[in-house]
Amino acid sequence: MRLHHLEVTAFGPFVDTVAVDFDALAAGGLFLLTGATGAGKTSVLDAVCFGLYGEVPGERHAARQLRSDHAPADAEPRVVLRASVGSRSFRFTRSPAWDRPKRRGEGTRRIQAGVLVEEHRDGAWEPLTTRLDEAGHLVGELLGMTVTQFTQVAMLPQGRFQSFLRASSAERHQVLQRLFRTRRYEDVERWLAERRTALRRDSLRGHDRCRELLSRLQEAGATPVPDAWQPDDLDGLGALVDDGDLAAWTARLVDDAATELERRTTSLAGVTETLRLTRDLAVAERERHRARQRGARARTVLAELDRTTTAATEAARRLDAHVRAVPLVPHARRVEAARLAAEQAATALATELRDARVPPDPDELHALAAAAADERATARAWLPRERELEAARQRADELDAEAARLGRRVELAEEQAAATDVAASTLAARVESARTGAAEHGGDLAAEQSARSGLAAARDAEEVAGTLVTARARLTAGVQQVQDLREVYLDLREQRISGMAAELATGLAAGCSCPVCGSAEHPAPAVAAGRVGRAEEDAARQQVEDADFERQAVAEQVRVLEAQLASARARAEDLAVTEWQQRVATAGRRLQRSAEAVRLLAEVELELGRGRDRAARARTELAALTATAAERGREAATTRDGADTLARELAALLEPHAAPTVSALVARLQETERVLAGVLAALEVGRRADVELAAALGAAHHALGTSGHPALEDAVAAVLPHAEATALETLLEGRRVDRADALRVLAEPDVLAAEEQPPADLETLEHDLRRSETARDHALGAHRHATARATRVRALADELDAALAAWAPVRHRHLEAARLGSLVEGTSSDNRLRMRLSAYVLSERLRQVVAAANERLAAMTDERFTLEQVDEKGAGEQRGGLSLRVRDEWSGTRRDPATLSGGETFVVSLALALGLADTVSHEAGGTTLDTLFIDEGFGALDAATLDGVMDTLDSLRDGGRVVGLVSHVTELRSRVTSQLEVHKDRRGSTVAAVLASG
Repeated sequence: MRLHHLEVTAFGPFVDTVAVDFDALAAGGLFLLTGATGAGKTSVLDAVCFGLYGEVPGERHAARQLRSDHAPADAEPRVVLRASVGSRSFRFTRSPAWDRPKRRGEGTRRIQAGVLVEEHRDGAWEPLTTRLDEAGHLVGELLGMTVTQFTQVAMLPQGRFQSFLRASSAERHQVLQRLFRTRRYEDVERWLAERRTALRRDSLRGHDRCRELLSRLQEAGATPVPDAWQPDDLDGLGALVDDGDLAAWTARLVDDAATELERRTTSLAGVTETLRLTRDLAVAERERHRARQRGARARTVLAELDRTTTAATEAARRLDAHVRAVPLVPHARRVEAARLAAEQAATALATELRDARVPPDPDELHALAAAAADERATARAWLPRERELEAARQRADELDAEAARLGRRVELAEEQAAATDVAASTLAARVESARTGAAEHGGDLAAEQSARSGLAAARDAEEVAGTLVTARARLTAGVQQVQDLREVYLDLREQRISGMAAELATGLAAGCSCPVCGSAEHPAPAVAAGRVGRAEEDAARQQVEDADFERQAVAEQVRVLEAQLASARARAEDLAVTEWQQRVATAGRRLQRSAEAVRLLAEVELELGRGRDRAARARTELAALTATAAERGREAATTRDGADTLARELAALLEPHAAPTVSALVARLQETERVLAGVLAALEVGRRADVELAAALGAAHHALGTSGHPALEDAVAAVLPHAEATALETLLEGRRVDRADALRVLAEPDVLAAEEQPPADLETLEHDLRRSETARDHALGAHRHATARATRVRALADELDAALAAWAPVRHRHLEAARLGSLVEGTSSDNRLRMRLSAYVLSERLRQVVAAANERLAAMTDERFTLEQVDEKGAGEQRGGLSLRVRDEWSGTRRDPATLSGGETFVVSLALALGLADTVSHEAGGTTLDTLFIDEGFGALDAATLDGVMDTLDSLRDGGRVVGLVSHVTELRSRVTSQLEVHKDRRGSTVAAVLASG
């Protein structure tokens, strides 16, 4: 990879666009990047790295502040880098994220980072991508290395390779791990450890399951495992499985349980047969005993029946008489009821005849009833006309009253119409008056708003004036502070110049040339009494610049405030706030009066319209009421005439009967009809009662002849109460059933057979039966226990076999992972070096770096120094294998890098850095880096050593490689003729190329 051209805008210390032509600088193969401290030499390298990867090396990337602070606010930061990889040419254009001022309004807008990658094809630039991720992936594929590796290989960083030489093993481990990307080996170690842990967890679950089943199997079989076994240990249980001891013990436990079950089965069969025989004897004797008891009870029942025969005969006779008398009871009740009804009908007829005062002849009674009905029908026909007469009279009275009310309402309507006319005239006058006041409202509103604007301007002027006083005081203090700090800075600068010899003396080292006289001996270095270094001078200068920048900002604020104050006073017409407040109050009162007039005008106009509407409605209502009153008077006269005619006709109907009303006449005729109907009904009831009595007596005498009773009264006396008759029937039926049951029992064969045999000792048989049942229950319980035990042992043994089979592959995988994990961790006996995998890889990488470094170190030190990698740990270190020592071939000793002088440290560090760069480049895939930068460190070398270093750097140019040296050492400026000078200025840094002549 070769760099050709770089263009930087608003990036780092560079404000304007600066360009670097690497092709021109690389004409001699070696160029110098020089400039004052802080000018921006390292920023050129940052721009190269940013153009490729979008990042800058080291801690500067973490700051995320790449845009130039001196650039205009709207200037876009940009880096354009043109480089070639092999035969392909690329152009990278990148912009970091930055905040651009908003084009509208205040504040800023975040502009995200951007990229454009182009390739030169067929004479034109063709875009490849504008995505940040795709651009990073493309650069990684082209160069074959990360940004960390690139900065270590192509940009030997300022002071970083010396720190790598003197670093501890742990620090060197981190650097090598980052450069060679060996984290994958640590990932392998971690994965194996996690895999081992996970498999152990799975294996422990299988082990716990097997151990639990083994414990349950011991409990079920009542047989503990041998004392020498260790089933709780993961490896112990696995050994028992592998040796077959566990399987043999389980099989023996299953066989023992089966043998015990067979023995218990034989014992249960014998006890069960004995129980059957005993139970048969006891059951037979119990049946004979119950048969004897039934025969004895039957003979007792027959004896009792014979003793009560006389009483049973009398009960049978009474029940027979009751049965023959029961059919005559309804006839007796009918005769009695008919006789009572006939007597009641005769009494009622006598009462009706006495009250009605009419003859008892039915024909005459029917004639009187028909005449009363005809008269009542005639009277009922007059009932509606009587109600019509009453309604007509009531309607006439209502119409007279309504006519009187309407007359009063006409008078009231006339008064209201007159009042509404007067009110409408008054409202019209008020409308004219309100219009005059409302016409001034517009002018009053404008005057009030103008007064408020003046008041606001006066208040703004007061506020700005106060702020301006404070700002002017700050400006005065700022001017004084700048002057004071400038005096301090000038004093420090003068002191430093005075002690410059002492400052130069601090950089002298034994064997190194003096930058002033060139001597390698320093007999009396200058010593400063009160040393002032460049850092103090720079800090003082920075304070002056910061204070002056703040003063300028305050001065700008004072200018803005003065302009704001002049504008506010112009708008306030140079009047005070109190005077504007008085104007606002006066204008407000006028505006309030005119606004009230506007509001009143709207209300009065609305009320005037309503008053005129009320007057029109009053006139209309007056005319309607007058017409209605006249109509009601005429209707009342007509109604009263009709009522008088109908009253005369009704009087002609009521006078013959002396009835006051038609309703009274109808009621009187209805009462007459009711009395006559009552007499006729009483006659009919008496006749029917006599007929029923004769029929009842005939039926009773006919039934008495077939009952066997001499008279109806005797039959009624023979009837028993229902409960007594039922009791007699139950008694006689029970005696019959008891006798039949007793005879049937005595004739049963089992009763006859039981009475012929002598009784046995039933209690002894029951005792034998209970003893046999107890023996059978014990045997059955033992058999069930043996069955359950054998079943459980068999089931647990099967479960244990299944669990062991499921555990076996997991256990084997865990053992394999554990062996491999301990090997890569360095804890296995198979790992003779006792090194972790990642440490071993880094150790081998460091050996390659040391070998490559020694090739260059021998040339630069005239084969005096050689780098060696040692395995021992340094003081306070946790790991070894990455320690470095320097062998001094002149003295034959091995030295710690910390004991080297400044020049020796630089030479050894440079060789180590170059060796590291070669190894990383080879590791990255052999990508050739044709442009290489080396940052600082040459000032500590003497002339001879510098010659050796320069010869080595010249050798780097073999094959067309370009080497850029970053330094401000004066001697290098004479040795390296192609230079890129970086100049710093208050307005930003610039670059200028100084090319070799000829």
